[in-house]
Amino acid sequence: MHLTRRTGVLCTGQHTWIDEINVYGNTALHIACYNGQDAVVNELIDYGANVNQPNNNGFTPLHFAAASTHGALCLELLVNNGADVNIQSKDGKSPLHMTAVHGRFTRSQTLIQNGGEIDCVDKDGNTPLHVAARYGHELLINTLITSGADTAKCGIHSMFPLHLAALNAHSDCCRKLLSSGQKYSIVSLFSNEHVLSAGFEIDTPDKFGRTCLHAAAAGGNVECIKLLQSSGADFHKKDKCGRTPLHYAAANCHFHCIETLVTTGANVNETDDWGRTALHYAAASDMDRNKTILGNAHENSEELERARELKEKEATLCLEFLLQNDANPSIRDKEGYNSIHYAAAYGHRQCLELLLERTNSGFEESDSGATKSPLHLAAYNGHHQALEVLLQSLVDLDIRDEKGRTALDLAAFKGHTECVEALINQGASIFVKDNVTKRTPLHASEFPPEIHKWNVLNAMVYKMCTLFL
Repeated sequence: MHLTRRTGVLCTGQHTWIDEINVYGNTALHIACYNGQDAVVNELIDYGANVNQPNNNGFTPLHFAAASTHGALCLELLVNNGADVNIQSKDGKSPLHMTAVHGRFTRSQTLIQNGGEIDCVDKDGNTPLHVAARYGHELLINTLITSGADTAKCGIHSMFPLHLAALNAHSDCCRKLLSSGQKYSIVSLFSNEHVLSAGFEIDTPDKFGRTCLHAAAAGGNVECIKLLQSSGADFHKKDKCGRTPLHYAAANCHFHCIETLVTTGANVNETDDWGRTALHYAAASDMDRNKTILGNAHENSEELERARELKEKEATLCLEFLLQNDANPSIRDKEGYNSIHYAAAYGHRQCLELLLERTNSGFEESDSGATKSPLHLAAYNGHHQALEVLLQSLVDLDIRDEKGRTALDLAAFKGHTECVEALINQGASIFVKDNVTKRTPLHASEFPPEIHKWNVLNAMVYKMCTLFL
């Protein structure tokens, strides 16, 4: 047993320890490739290290070299010493997939030149081209297409690489993918006009009925939308739920995408299978998604609040543009809810102010098929600022839902103290009984027995006391 002078690798005459694995199944060769230590890799190979040894997830040293920041020479050493360029991990990733994830286009060329399968698929059905499009690696896309990658191959959810590039707002990648199909474009052969072609029918849907234009609208890149429109994409196409690209742009508060689609003729009052228009989706855009970006809300409360304010402004801007272009705020979905209901349910205070202003500063619930009023929805979800806006426009604070519950009843049951206080201060009754259990808001405040319920209960008890003073 001895240590080599150059690397310090522990070796024996029988090479017993050369492929020893750690808890993750990685050998010394895996680690050296990950760190881009080509001298160490060279010596390990000389001592007989297994170049195709998989770790616990099925990744070989070649996968690591393909992904590593400094693994170019390591990859060449492995390939030249018999590494399997098409070996796949447990999730179906080949070394070529790994170069696509991390944008290592020179290494992708090496793999392809040594027999790497250009259109191999992972467990989701994605080829390296899908992966490169997803992560926005234009140079690697160019390498793959030049080498014969199929731009019309379906991957996850039957999506094309173009779907993924558009969904992730990579306009340069969209342009490259569209240009790759130029030779298939009949129009370009008989016209002086430069027409981009994807090499397949541009409105081909994925398994959910979403076209590439739906993906671009959700991704929020105007350039992607314009590129697809120049290729003949139809903004009237609906997915399997009846949603158009405009619905997707509105749901994600992409103002410039909404503007582009509406300007080119998209119908702002088109309804989906649930009867919802783009206005419904803009009013319901979920501000809570910022929590997943910012992490723990308690640790980043200021950042979260700034993000919420920004999202609120974006939603209001989208809503205002749609209203200016004849969007009808009175359209109700199949459950009887209009855009005011949606804004209340998701706590968009500024959107509510705008909508109430456009609907003559009030709303009637008597003819609505909705089971809950906007007041109920804001109270139940704890949106006290939205609730306060609604309270300024309401006459009946004790309006009941389908079970006879008032907004105060729902706010009390959920333990939303600020909503309870706002309703009580405006004169909401604490004695109204529901139709099912004959429970009052005071009873509702006791269930479930959480600590913050005491604040609600105290507010109601105080209100009871003041009635007898």
